[in-house]
Amino acid sequence: REREKLEENKRKALEHEQEFREMKGRFFGLEFTDGVIVVSVLDSVLAHYQEGDALHHCVGRESYFLNPHSLIMSARINGRRIETVELSLSSFKVLQSRGLQNQSTEYHDRIIALVRKNVRQIRRRMAT
Repeated sequence: REREKLEENKRKALEHEQEFREMKGRFFGLEFTDGVIVVSVLDSVLAHYQEGDALHHCVGRESYFLNPHSLIMSARINGRRIETVELSLSSFKVLQSRGLQNQSTEYHDRIIALVRKNVRQIRRRMAT
């Protein structure tokens, strides 16, 4: 029954894809790296669900994708998800960065530093 409820919520969330694309489309394709860690913007509602399912946290289920004041990104190493990053689009501060089951990883500080170092790229996208 819980599984059915989750699937129904996911189906309803996917109905917001166009709204999400209009709100966050200017950030799609944005990616930066320190040579090991790659941080990229989640570019669909489904990507939010997949990120949450893979890391066992709520990024897909809590409608983060509809928050106009934040940007959600995935930090990966060799294509493997490490942490999910939420950045405020008003203060440009990292609001949270969470790995598997909402835990911080050994890469946590590096991920936050990498995002901070690349805030200019995000700001530039906001201007377009």
